[in-house]
Amino acid sequence: MKIDLIYQDDTSNKFWSIEVNMNEHTVTYGRVGTNGTSKTKAFPDEEKALKEALKLAAAKKKKGYQEVSKKKKVVRDPYTFAGKPIKEFGSSANIDTAIKVFSESYDAEVSITEKLEQLVKLSNVGQIDTLVIGSYEDSYDISATFILDKLIEHKDKLSSLKHLFIADMDSEECEISWIQQADYTDFYQHFPDLESFGVKGGQGLTLGEIKLPKLKNLVIESGGIEGDVITDLCKSNLPDLEYLEIWLGTEDYGCSVTVDQLKPILDGKFPKLKYLGLKNYYLGDDLAVALKGASIINSLNTLDISMSVLKDAGAQALYENDDLLKLDHLNCRHHFISEDWMAKLTKKFSVQNINLEDKEEPYDDWYFVEIGE
Repeated sequence: MKIDLIYQDDTSNKFWSIEVNMNEHTVTYGRVGTNGTSKTKAFPDEEKALKEALKLAAAKKKKGYQEVSKKKKVVRDPYTFAGKPIKEFGSSANIDTAIKVFSESYDAEVSITEKLEQLVKLSNVGQIDTLVIGSYEDSYDISATFILDKLIEHKDKLSSLKHLFIADMDSEECEISWIQQADYTDFYQHFPDLESFGVKGGQGLTLGEIKLPKLKNLVIESGGIEGDVITDLCKSNLPDLEYLEIWLGTEDYGCSVTVDQLKPILDGKFPKLKYLGLKNYYLGDDLAVALKGASIINSLNTLDISMSVLKDAGAQALYENDDLLKLDHLNCRHHFISEDWMAKLTKKFSVQNINLEDKEEPYDDWYFVEIGE
């Protein structure tokens, strides 16, 4: 048994892991990107080694460490994107970071277009490969099209760009379902070398047919997206796509995606996928049922259906799906599953280290996804 944890905030980016081997456990810790320091301790038997390992891991989680699967590449979180720490753009750009350009959502003294103009004047702009667009003025009211236009205007200066995320905002800057997105249909041709691409917000989002032959990572975060977004995605030719994360959302905030529209993805539309996240979905039980016989499971390392409305009907469908035993990790965090079914799932998918944290209770018979508004 092995547990891998990570802790990230504005100043820290460190890992901690523990592995049990017979009657010993080995703890390894250090800064992400290093080999770290390892210490091994022996116990009278394997049971005591395992018990102590679980106790130590629980203590780390209480301190803010979060569990990750080494088989699952983390493409984006609040502190990193495409493997690089996110750093706000000031007057210079460190090409070893994911450079975040933003302005205040309200009363910005310097607009985001002005900041982008400052960025492209830097002497090392041609070496920037990872860019995060954060909040921008009136993002709750004005389409992100003007940002796309500015990026296209300076595409020759941004010739090394490989990883791009647009509209990275927290709820204080703009609620996720208020973010006004854009039509990306004609955008991709200007940045054909993108390997990672992501957007936040489903309002006004049109993907079009994605034409990015080198794309490996695609992230779409929303409180609710329209079915046409999934239809466009399934029309796209993305032969090297390895990581696909979609926050589908709830119908209360614009989700019109049906399980049938997701079938091409489940049936192997993107055969190189190692991570599939169909998250934050109000039809979590229906999705769990549809996973039966899904050919994509055969190639996946991680299946992530977290943040969703997943109840006992969905739990039973997962339990009866032996194909899921082929996974390295199954993430069902944030759910409405009963204690009995949690116990069954935990036992069956122990090797997959199933994540059943954040058990929720309905509010006045209302079952909610983790992020809606």
